Amino acid sequence: MSESANHSIYFVPGLQRGLRVLEILGAAAEPMSLSDIAREMELSRSSAFRLVYTLRYMGFIKEAEQKNTFTLGARVLNLGFAYLNQLPITSIARPHLAALRDKTGVSTHLSVLEGHDVLYLGSHQARTGFVSNMVTGTRVDAYASAIGWCLLSSLDEAELAAFCEGLAMPAKTEHTPTSVAELRARVDQVRADGHVFSRGFHEPGGSSVAVPVRDHTGKVVACVNISGPDSGFDFDRIDTFYVPETRACALRISRELGYGGPG
Repeated sequence: MSESANHSIYFVPGLQRGLRVLEILGAAAEPMSLSDIAREMELSRSSAFRLVYTLRYMGFIKEAEQKNTFTLGARVLNLGFAYLNQLPITSIARPHLAALRDKTGVSTHLSVLEGHDVLYLGSHQARTGFVSNMVTGTRVDAYASAIGWCLLSSLDEAELAAFCEGLAMPAKTEHTPTSVAELRARVDQVRADGHVFSRGFHEPGGSSVAVPVRDHTGKVVACVNISGPDSGFDFDRIDTFYVPETRACALRISRELGYGGPG
């Protein structure tokens, strides 16, 4: 959102600080102490205490197992799922993802691009033991994932350059693009192929097929993918079964969003 001319009048610093605490705890790898939160917020302990007390009272954060440390509470989860359920595409995609999961025997997912992240909006885990470790609400770096390359495929050269501006791109595997040129090549390949087959691209021992979902304007607005451990795939059938089925699922969702272009 752009800053209003009356920003100083409209902006509520206390609300901003409270939401920032939630963001910090959400990004933390482990529960944080009051001192940790105060330091991250660049606030005094007393100011941080009031924020923590209020958020804890409302159920947005809770005390962790280790005394005097805090983590997110269940009320944050309620808001997250409410947000996801309000997006029409999740309702549209749900039966199609379930059908794809049942047909392929592999976990299925719907994702969107949010900032520099891939956000998993929906996940249907395989009924077999070959489940995926990606669940609803998971975030991954878009530049380093096949799903991200699909979601970036609607950006033009200027938009992709803007996306990459100031972005650190450390290698996560040997397949990770670590420069704008390498990422552009990955995205161009998605445009040419219409899908990405990934084997060990995001993490060793995992495979996936990702296909863009388009809206009525033809813009890529989401991505359907199937993913799981290598043991859950028959690699002799990638091109004859997994890719066509995933593409068909993505196209069915796209059609319900008003897309009238080719499959």
